[in-house]
Amino acid sequence: MSVMNKHFDNDFIVQQKNRLLEMRREVMNKIHAQDKEDIAVPPEEMIEEGDIAQTFLNQELSFELRERELRRLREIDAALAKIDDGTYGICEETDEPISRKRLEKMPWTRLSIQAAEQEERDGRQYVGNQRAG
Repeated sequence: MSVMNKHFDNDFIVQQKNRLLEMRREVMNKIHAQDKEDIAVPPEEMIEEGDIAQTFLNQELSFELRERELRRLREIDAALAKIDDGTYGICEETDEPISRKRLEKMPWTRLSIQAAEQEERDGRQYVGNQRAG
């Protein structure tokens, strides 16, 4: 598998792609496991008022965890798409290469450390290809 990227060698890109694919599998497994757990709530647990409240809290937590995993999945998919189009490892704010060390720690990252710190100082959060906040 040869992937063109002028900032990183092919071995590094292939290694990152494999890591991202493994992370994607793990996230998908978590999502599927959570779906099964959500479906498996037996109706008899909802008899007492306290049980209803606890079930509601559990469902809310489950929803938040699922949303977090779905955001992570979108980030992983975006990184994989960038590998395919040759733009992996390029900061979306500065168009400069992201450090190899940062990519090794966070292979899905879209921002250099400097751009991420600036986003944080500005009180913004980067979500997908758009800023939120």
